[in-house]
Amino acid sequence: MKTLYSVAFVLFILVSLSFTSKTTVKENTLTATFIGLTEDDYYKFEDENKKIVLFYDLNEEIEIGLYDDAFIGKKFTISWVEKEIELMDDEGELTGEKKKVKSITVLTLIK
Repeated sequence: MKTLYSVAFVLFILVSLSFTSKTTVKENTLTATFIGLTEDDYYKFEDENKKIVLFYDLNEEIEIGLYDDAFIGKKFTISWVEKEIELMDDEGELTGEKKKVKSITVLTLIK
């Protein structure tokens, strides 16, 4: 009887895990030149087609500090993902409003 309960419990867990939603994150790659920071502290890049791309943040493991003006005009290979953030008002309170932004996961300087 104990074995029957164990088997039923394992089957229940397997079935419940199969119904959990799986989030697929698409990582994108692009080569672009760093232009600088915007007034809102977005990282501004320009690709080969002169298209401007803004990035919200960098992965904390990236060692390149884009606040250094020495990187302006340098070309980078950028891997990024899109994520959703919650917006804040002027006092720093969350508004409940959400926005999709680009987040840099890997940043490589092209020499």
